[in-house]
Amino acid sequence: MTRQLSAEVTVDNTAGLSRVAVPPYNRARTVNLRFLEFPGVPGLLVQAWGSAFPEDGGGGYQGRIAHSLGELNSRIDILRETWQRHVVDVAERTERGPRRHPFADDWDLSQRPELLRRAGFALADAGYLMYRLLFAGPDRGLQRIRALLELALAEGENVISIESDSLIVPWGMLYTSPRRPDEYPDDENWSLAGFWGYRHVVEHTFSRVDDFDARITVDGGKPVVGLNVDHGVDRQFPETPYIAPVVDFFHGRAEVVLRPDKKTLAAHFRSRDFADHVTYFGCHGKVSGSGGLIEQPYLKLGDGERIYGTDLTAWLEEAPLPTKPFVYVGACQGGQVTSAFYSAFGKALLGNGGRCLIGPQIDLPPAFACEYSRRLFTEFIDTGAKLGDIVRSLARAFADEHHNPLGLMFSLYRGIDVHLWQEGRP
Repeated sequence: MTRQLSAEVTVDNTAGLSRVAVPPYNRARTVNLRFLEFPGVPGLLVQAWGSAFPEDGGGGYQGRIAHSLGELNSRIDILRETWQRHVVDVAERTERGPRRHPFADDWDLSQRPELLRRAGFALADAGYLMYRLLFAGPDRGLQRIRALLELALAEGENVISIESDSLIVPWGMLYTSPRRPDEYPDDENWSLAGFWGYRHVVEHTFSRVDDFDARITVDGGKPVVGLNVDHGVDRQFPETPYIAPVVDFFHGRAEVVLRPDKKTLAAHFRSRDFADHVTYFGCHGKVSGSGGLIEQPYLKLGDGERIYGTDLTAWLEEAPLPTKPFVYVGACQGGQVTSAFYSAFGKALLGNGGRCLIGPQIDLPPAFACEYSRRLFTEFIDTGAKLGDIVRSLARAFADEHHNPLGLMFSLYRGIDVHLWQEGRP
């Protein structure tokens, strides 16, 4: 006869066979928005979910934008043009010599707060009109999304991720009042905290990729930074040098690989020995052709040869960038950087090994480009901070301390949690 033995667990060193906790490299998004375009179907489908939206058992939220992608892109161009005209292109007469452009000639405008006050309403108004075009409409599903989104925006800071392969909005430039998101701004009633890039951590993503890792692993020592640059930028703007100071800055913090021309860039991108942890473009970029006609966007390094998105795809599609680098695009004074630029370059790089990308939405003055780069990469390399937090903190610092809104023009593509990771770190 078999006797049953009783047992009592007094200490469970297995934690009930539960999974060992893993450090949270990726944070939860409080707001997820997806915009989908279907051939032959008017408008765009919008889907929304995240911890900021109530789970009521009724499934996800979705609605439809009645406007076409072309109509939305036209309004995006107006948003960018408003920032270009009221910030970068602002000119002042001087007693002698050429007119000054305060936002282009310097990055620190702490002694000129009236400049930001003068521009602020126009920027807020353009950002709010873009928001309404996206989320205000007759569709009941879209109205529900907007109502829940505005509740989330009014409650405080959010982590926002927007996914679309076709609709590429400068999300940081969108504006909703921090007190009443449905309220139109006016000349006396606007706030920096209403800009999405100031208040929230925001990223744009494209179609999902498998095995995404927010950690850029560095096997001891310094990270490798590939500098794809055009020193001619400094010759064109001698009073506000950008390229040489940035090259010097990286030499003190990283192993630098210098690529001054298209031929060198192509050879390195095709090489199995490609080692970049960061791939940095400091050069000219162009989208608009003569007379404002749209042509294929391109970048140019020191040799003046055009680098198209299709060049990158041809170099990389059979052998994507093996290190999955963080790509930074600091393209200066090259005409309006439109959605076509990120559709071409962003998708070419992120679809062929690039881990994430940061770039400007309007012309990038060299003075600001230099200071922004140094601050961003000081945080990224020296502290290991995550890119989403750095981009937001820089937008706030430039606006609050230097009365300069240009930090809000940088967009982050698939990179909120990306950071440097030292091998062997617990």
